[in-house]
Amino acid sequence: MKRIKIALKKRKIKIFLIFLLVSSLAWFISELSGNYTGSAVFDIVYTNSPDSLLFVGASQDKIDVKLRASGFSFLRFNFGNKKITIDVSKAQLKSGNYIVPKRVYQFQIEQQLPQSMELVSIYNDDTIILELYPLFTKKIPVISKLELSLNQNYMLDTTLKITPDSILVRGPRKELDKIKSINTTAKEIADIADDFSEKLALVIPPKTDNLRYFTKEVEVYGKVARFSEKIIEVPIIVVNLPKDYDINIIPNIVSVLCKAKIDDLKQLKASDFTVIADYEARADKEQQTLLLALKTYPQVLNEPKLLTKEVRFILKRK
Repeated sequence: MKRIKIALKKRKIKIFLIFLLVSSLAWFISELSGNYTGSAVFDIVYTNSPDSLLFVGASQDKIDVKLRASGFSFLRFNFGNKKITIDVSKAQLKSGNYIVPKRVYQFQIEQQLPQSMELVSIYNDDTIILELYPLFTKKIPVISKLELSLNQNYMLDTTLKITPDSILVRGPRKELDKIKSINTTAKEIADIADDFSEKLALVIPPKTDNLRYFTKEVEVYGKVARFSEKIIEVPIIVVNLPKDYDINIIPNIVSVLCKAKIDDLKQLKASDFTVIADYEARADKEQQTLLLALKTYPQVLNEPKLLTKEVRFILKRK
């Protein structure tokens, strides 16, 4: 009998708790169905920046609003992502500043709220000022950092070619003006005996996040040819000699070591070269020697070399 009374008592408590839960739930649902006014804070996400402008920042990254909605809407809202976007392309240029007036971003907020929500007011009364900079495009020359080591008796047939030899960079003028050239990554190639081609990445300068590089890689290539050597005897020309004086130089010809392709060497003549001795260029006016300089030579040659650097002279009055 005692056990029956205890079971009945537990059953009554259970029924009471269920009734209390159902009543609370009904009250809660009834309350949520009503309309309420509350405050909210949105994080602002700026989007759709025009291609001609660089967006850096804005005077506001949050916005406080007052909303009216049902309790259900507020409940769902509190579990959602509290962000709104502002279209940068709708900015207006006024007195040198790009701005988004309150009426403009208010309309954008209203368009993004659920239909069950109403924007009552915006606590922020300020116009949003955008930090936008005009973008310009500049052509930047590329400098190769490719180091070459050619096999013996081989030379570059032409200068190194870089494709493209310059790249387009887009960004604010102030930052573009700081960049005069851009380097490739460094690389060494040894024992070269044939034409070659290498793709090299560009080294993007640090602290240039606001710049857009249209090209990130270039191709460096060169033609290689086997060369031979030939010595050409060239007469020496003395310049800047004092008036009323004659000069004898010893020797009066100089040997020039030439490196080039065999076919090009066959065409060389002494008249293709100009070697001078400048009388006024003496560092020591008492010395009896003149330094020689190779002034002109055929461009097909690879760094021609004077085998004699200076000559002695005897100066005589006419």
